[in-house]
Amino acid sequence: MIKIIYLFFASIVSLSALAWNPFSSHNDNEEIPLSSEELKKVQENAGWTKDDDKTLIFEVHNDLKAPIACSGAQVELNEGKHMSKAFTPKLFVPAGNSRLASFPGIAKGTMKSFAVICSCFKKQGKGECINPLAKPAI
Repeated sequence: MIKIIYLFFASIVSLSALAWNPFSSHNDNEEIPLSSEELKKVQENAGWTKDDDKTLIFEVHNDLKAPIACSGAQVELNEGKHMSKAFTPKLFVPAGNSRLASFPGIAKGTMKSFAVICSCFKKQGKGECINPLAKPAI
C-alpha cells in the first residue's frame, strides 16, 4: 500500500513538472549593462540633504526610450577606500523619469567619485533597450 501511495505522489510531482510555468518562459530578452552611448542618455547626480550629511543620495534620470534597472553604486572616498552598495530591489527607472536611492554611511565631503551600475533589456542581448513588460505589437 505504501508503494502505491508513493507512486501516486511521484506521478503527481512529475505531471506538475510538465505544467505551464509563467516564470520559465522562452523569453529571448536579456539584461545587458548599458553601453557608452546609452550611458550618455542617463544622468547621475549625487549629494546630501540639508538634514542628513551622513547619507549619500543618488538621483538617476533616464532619457532612453526604455526603462533601466540600476543594481547598485560604487563610491571612491578621498582616502582611496572604495565602498559598494547593492540596491535591493533594483532601482527601476522608467523612460523619461528620475528615481532616488540612498547610500548610508558616506559622510559629506568624503567622496572623491561615484558610479551607479545600470542595465537594460535587449532582444537576444543586442540592439536598442526595450521594455520587457510591453505587449508585443500585432
